[in-house]
Amino acid sequence: MHVLLIGNFAPDHQESMLRFSRQLTAGLQALNHEVSTWAPQPRLVRLLPRYRYGGFAKYIGYLDKFVLFPRQVRSQLARQRPVDVVHIIDHANAVYAPLFTARPVLATCHDLLQIRAARGEFPQHRVAGLGRRYQEWILSAIARLPHAVTPSAQTARDLHRLAGLPLEHTTVIPMGLNYPYRRSSAGAARTALAQMLQARELPADLLQRPGGFLLNVGGGQWYKNRSGLLELYAVLRRLLTPAPQLILVGKPLSAEHGGLTHALGIEREVTHLARVSELELQALYSTAEGLLFPSWHEGFGWPVAEAQACGCAVFTSERAPMTEVGGEAAVYFDPADVSAAARTIADAWPQRDALGQKGLTRAGEWSPSRMIERYVDTYLRLGAAAQPVAA
Repeated sequence: MHVLLIGNFAPDHQESMLRFSRQLTAGLQALNHEVSTWAPQPRLVRLLPRYRYGGFAKYIGYLDKFVLFPRQVRSQLARQRPVDVVHIIDHANAVYAPLFTARPVLATCHDLLQIRAARGEFPQHRVAGLGRRYQEWILSAIARLPHAVTPSAQTARDLHRLAGLPLEHTTVIPMGLNYPYRRSSAGAARTALAQMLQARELPADLLQRPGGFLLNVGGGQWYKNRSGLLELYAVLRRLLTPAPQLILVGKPLSAEHGGLTHALGIEREVTHLARVSELELQALYSTAEGLLFPSWHEGFGWPVAEAQACGCAVFTSERAPMTEVGGEAAVYFDPADVSAAARTIADAWPQRDALGQKGLTRAGEWSPSRMIERYVDTYLRLGAAAQPVAA
């Protein structure tokens, strides 16, 4: 089978999409399928002194993506032999689907958070006028897809509700881990973390103090609920003896959140780690007392799956898709009620080891090979149905 992947604009540095593309390519080729990848090229953007996804430069990037790339696709389609299926790896690029009429087409819809925000569903995040129009354009393109894959049932329901895409035209395929996370041995974890702390000139005993540490992994996006995370941690510290530290992996705290740690009196207990490697992150998951993940919303919830694969107890929001990913191997709470959430975690604190063991038994769900097999089944089903995209 020959699969054509439609990738993302590299200068936008959407690392998760680039990793997903590489993962699909490697997995499909391992099963002896032929894979081609087309993506918008930075032609006009190269003329700029500097590019970032914002301001004037963003609109120059749009010309590369939505004017020049479609021309490139039409030219290549005229020269290349037909492919068996076209897979648009990011739903934000569903606008390309009409270029592939008479070919089986699907797109992976990772989440609809920006579209939902543009429609005013999240009071925590407002989208400006042009942004709302852009998201509506994407949604209208998604609505015309013959088929979509989502990583969670929650996103499939959102797709049906917002785009009107019939549920029978969607397939739920959980994401496969893009790194083979597993529980590190105590010795290997100590070595990896000692080297990490030394390289950052942090105290050698930082992660070995009484109470251990809770781990949070994620960026600074609004839906990660960093304010709620810090407030929850401040309450939880008062309920646990000895109290754990909080280790943040990802984007640095904003000035606002830095001020909040000071106001809550926890600035000495919160440590931020940037540019953590997969091996170091595996060691952190393997030695943490638990993952604290109070997101408002997610498309999938990578850290929940990663933590489970490393035998780390998971404490997360009682909201889909976190509940889908965590299953019975997590403790859930309402992220809007930090006092109740802290009590729930404190009550479950003695069961951390048992939670970690449950997570390990569930980790096979996030096997990359299982994800690839499910995609291949979907490709074959679409090829048999041969339903083209609406023009």
